[in-house]
Amino acid sequence: MNLFKIWHQEAFQGTHRKKGYFEGWYLKLIDASRSMVFALIPGVSFGKSKADSHAFIQLINAINGKTEYFRFALEEFSADSKKFDVRVGNNHFWDGGMEVDLSNETTSLKASLRFENIDKYPTSLLHPGIMGPFSFVPGMECYHGIVNIRHTIIGTVIYNGSTLDMTGGEGYIEKDWGRSFPQAWIWIQANHFLSQNASFMFSIARIPWLGTIFTGLICFLRTDQGFYRFATYNGSKVCALETDGDQVKATLKNLTHTLTFTATYARGGILKAPKNGMMLRDLEESITAEATVELSDHHENILFQDASNRVGMEISGSLEHIISGK
Repeated sequence: MNLFKIWHQEAFQGTHRKKGYFEGWYLKLIDASRSMVFALIPGVSFGKSKADSHAFIQLINAINGKTEYFRFALEEFSADSKKFDVRVGNNHFWDGGMEVDLSNETTSLKASLRFENIDKYPTSLLHPGIMGPFSFVPGMECYHGIVNIRHTIIGTVIYNGSTLDMTGGEGYIEKDWGRSFPQAWIWIQANHFLSQNASFMFSIARIPWLGTIFTGLICFLRTDQGFYRFATYNGSKVCALETDGDQVKATLKNLTHTLTFTATYARGGILKAPKNGMMLRDLEESITAEATVELSDHHENILFQDASNRVGMEISGSLEHIISGK
């Protein structure tokens, strides 16, 4: 176990991995008018052999749902083992910006962006990241980390020949690494509420570990008033969780607060997801879903209530056991 890397989850974790492993960073970009929404995912896939391995950058234009998968030779990937600094071909990503030049037969994207006013995920002795003490548990099939909770954007994107001003917009960066994505999960993430500085992330998944399967919850709400965690590791409970078509409703409780939300899926695009390190699974993601979020204390005083229509959302796999909690 490398304690330095556990405490620097944004850095490349797979230095000594050669097969059956993936690692990817997810960067969301939304302009000031909220009319342009992109996500880029640089990463690396180690399959059963070197021939099955490669680097990649995925691109999703959330407004029209168009996605692209840019494949690169494994040798074109490099990443820092002490901080988030990733290069795939001539493309460079780090927590303070990106320089991108991508093109294929149908799509081109050039970006020169800098990130400022960066909010990092708060850590403590037993909570080096969003997974809390589970960050120290070896052998899990997938680990999740948050690089930037939010940041402001400076610069431009040239998409299919059109120059788009991203200055004044906001972004978000998270990452995953391990062998495979879970069997089933719900993921929701939003920064773009009416209230400035608010940020919300919810993820619940079926997680195999040491021959058993359990349902794991990680969730946070950040407001100007505070930072609120709801997670399996701090005793939070999923009091209600239901799906109705494209809508998810949930009520979560920790020792001091209650969080409720309703999220409605919107049209998405198809991305590739890992299975035993190889990018073989298809998943659909929207970044234009809608959500309402409410936080109250246990005296039923409402502390936060807001809505967003620029929400990242994924619903994947059979949700029967997630919804039942069994």
